[in-house]
This record gives sequence, C-alpha cells and structure tokens, in this order.
Amino acid sequence: MNPIELVFFKLVSHEIELLEFENWVYSELKLEETLSPDDYLKLISINYKTPSGLYEAEKVLSNYFSMGKYYEWNIRNILQKITDKPNDVQKYIEQCYDLYCEGFGFMDNLGMGYGLGITCSDYYNEKVDDYYPQILGEVEKVTEWLDSGKIVITGHSGEYQGIEYEDNRSAEEKVPTGYKIQY
Repeated sequence: MNPIELVFFKLVSHEIELLEFENWVYSELKLEETLSPDDYLKLISINYKTPSGLYEAEKVLSNYFSMGKYYEWNIRNILQKITDKPNDVQKYIEQCYDLYCEGFGFMDNLGMGYGLGITCSDYYNEKVDDYYPQILGEVEKVTEWLDSGKIVITGHSGEYQGIEYEDNRSAEEKVPTGYKIQY
C-alpha cells in the first residue's frame, strides 16, 4: 500500500488526529508529487482547526484514493483487532454491527450475531469471552471472502447505506450462522 494512501485511510478512520495530519501535509515531500498542483494547493490551504477541515481534506484526497479500497482496509483492520483481542476488543466487535448497518450485508454474522450482542450488553468482558473462539471462525470467513474476491468492495454511492460491493458468495455462504432469523 502506498504510504500516502495509508495516511489518508488513517485520517478517514480517525486513527490519526487532524492536527497530526496537518503537520504531515506540510512535511511530506511526496505529497506534492502525488497530487495535482491545484489539489496540493487546496490541501495546504485548508484550515485544519475548523470542524470542516476533515471534510475538506477528504474531499481533495478522495479523488486520488479508492474509497472501496479504504473500506476493505478498514474492515480488515477491524477483523485483525478482533483476532488480536486487545483489552478493548468489544469496540471492534461493536464496529461489525455498525458496518452491517452501514450497508455491508456480508457482515451479518459478525454484526448481528456478535456486534449487536455486545452493543446491547452491560457485561462486555463476560460477553466477549463467551464469543471466543467461535467469533474467530466468522472473522476467517469474511477475510477469506475478501482474499478470494467473493466480496469486492467498490465504494460508496454517497447515499445512506450506499455501500457498493459485489457479492460472489454461494447461497450456502450467505446463510446466517451467528444468529437465527425469527419468522
């Protein structure tokens, strides 16, 4: 992955602060080579101390980097955190529910089966421990779908739940396993 792209992804996912990003913009020499002169000027002219600074930076950089690739990177990052099981793993499991609600239907088992349970539970640590090792099987499935091209994230349409992706999974792979549908 391109190092400039990685910084952009971290900015969009809020892994770096806007002021840290601003310092990076002024010091990264390859940025000027990557962007058009007009876009580079726009990026260094943004007032990063205003609430719109993040939006303005994303607007400029999204012309250079695939949002589909960003979403895939973000999902893989969350899945890796669940696998690594840090002390705050419950927030990553909850994010699976958020991703499902944002339109990533293939995250149904992780989102509805595990993420919703964490979101609705007052007993995070007890609930999280109950999920392992079964949740790792669901993490492996999603990772395999991304690796094999059964799920190809193409981007965002700009609409609510406008996530766009190609779903090439078999009918059996689409059957929910982490929860049961009540009729």
